Amino acid sequence: MPGVNIINTESFAEIRQNYGYYVDKTGFLPSFLDGFLRDPGNAGRFRSPGSVTLFTRPRRFGKTLFMDMLASFFDITRDSRALFAGLKVSTCERLCAEWMNHYPVISLSLKDVCKPTYARALKRFQKIVCEFCEKHLYLLASESVAQSDKKMLQNYLDCEADEDTLALSLRTLSKAMRCHYKTPVVVLIDEYDVPVSHAEENGYYQDMIDFMRDFLSSALKSNQENLKFCILTGCLRITKESIFTGLNNVDCYDIAHASFSDTFGFTHDEVEQLLCDAGCTDKKSIVQEWYDGYHFGTREDIYCPWSIMKYVRDLQNNPGTEPEAYWVGTSGNDLTKGFAKRIPAQVQNWILCLLGGSSIAVPINKSLTYSSVYKDIDNFWSLLYLTGYLTLSGNAACCVNEPVSGSSILAIPNREVREVFTTEVRDWFRDILPANERMELYAALWAQDVKTFEKILTSLLVYCSFHDSLEAYYHSMLFGLFAIQYFGTISNGESGQGRYDIIVPDKLSMRACVLECKRIPEGDLEAKALEAVQQIRKKGYDARLRAEGVKTIVHAGVAFSQKSCKVCFSCGS
Repeated sequence: MPGVNIINTESFAEIRQNYGYYVDKTGFLPSFLDGFLRDPGNAGRFRSPGSVTLFTRPRRFGKTLFMDMLASFFDITRDSRALFAGLKVSTCERLCAEWMNHYPVISLSLKDVCKPTYARALKRFQKIVCEFCEKHLYLLASESVAQSDKKMLQNYLDCEADEDTLALSLRTLSKAMRCHYKTPVVVLIDEYDVPVSHAEENGYYQDMIDFMRDFLSSALKSNQENLKFCILTGCLRITKESIFTGLNNVDCYDIAHASFSDTFGFTHDEVEQLLCDAGCTDKKSIVQEWYDGYHFGTREDIYCPWSIMKYVRDLQNNPGTEPEAYWVGTSGNDLTKGFAKRIPAQVQNWILCLLGGSSIAVPINKSLTYSSVYKDIDNFWSLLYLTGYLTLSGNAACCVNEPVSGSSILAIPNREVREVFTTEVRDWFRDILPANERMELYAALWAQDVKTFEKILTSLLVYCSFHDSLEAYYHSMLFGLFAIQYFGTISNGESGQGRYDIIVPDKLSMRACVLECKRIPEGDLEAKALEAVQQIRKKGYDARLRAEGVKTIVHAGVAFSQKSCKVCFSCGS
């Protein structure tokens, strides 16, 4: 029986040495180190890339494993030929001869610099630098390293460096390694923006910005003698106005950039091959429904690697495993949770619409700074896009508002993220739509309490604009509102003689509601709501529920006109 060995690690060497399954991303190297010259015999036909390159992607899209792969490839202290044997880059013999294990490497991850105070964050930086120095103790004995640099290295080892000395650590380390090896250094910094994200959340943003500016610029600015190039990864781009002040040589490849769009995340072909190798080809459609749908650059078929590998691992252990939202609770959600505490009530309806399967048209700011990210509603949507909650959509027909020049159409990418939304939106709505009001609305539905239902629903409509008042807007808003409480809520399903709008199942109480939504520019809302109820009965939209043995079925017709609504109830059983 086919199967794959999925190892829960972010170490490239550990995966390769233990025959773990690796989705080959080494094709990045010949693309990144391109520059073929016309003369194929020219030994210098590969160029050095830009001095500083930044890749921004959502959390859990394989950035850390990718950076560890790069460290294994370049690191002069290793012999990585066996690790890369059989992978894409190994076919580029000339490139491997010129670049593999030819450069000293400084590889640091800042993903654990997430402390509640600035002092504790600096201590974590000290520990990271100390641990790196412990792996390179030979520098203290090197005759090529200056005594002044050795003194600073010893301070880092003893965790006694003051703030200014710590901020110069990258320059000191790169200089010491260049002097020892007589060749410039490759610097790899993973999750470079995590310290700033947590600093903003905990009230020491400016202190951290000042430190990070010195920390990075010490190695990346006026350090050409010691630096071959630097690659950084993160979730958001921290613009020149903050960390990258004075660095005019930063090449940024964000999720909208066409280049390297398949470097992070799995493509459809890669997922199909993984499922084939794992003997799970019968799960293609469900995997696509749950985990496909991210739009990176020119690719519209990107999957989240974290979720795919978790699901395939579970499938191999238990073939009957149902997919789940593995992304829930990962570090990728911290930033949006911070925003959710501050979002204005005006966005709540659009979130509900997104949950209902609709898309929204909004302007996107791809160069957010952490200091500006919480300042307006447009930044909120940009944040959700850049952190993986939303993705670009080409389905303008499902948009609940009219796209305008400069706007992008965004939607929830797949079922997993919809589940994440559904789980987390309850917390998001505690302040802008208190739980007691939601529960009162749900109770009014089951009690067929027209007055209460209309009152609470009308309070939601206060925040919609006339431009949003398409029928899809109201339909999606209702779906999202009930989906956050009743997980089995279904939209646009087939039953009886047609397609119903929404079915809300209350499985604990063995009851359900069929909702039909109508919208009119003006006119008799009560008559329209009654028409909707009659349509439910005439078309037999509750046939599916009856076949499933549901005893209590409520029919609800809801009619909308701009910021007004009326509801009509009838008992379906």
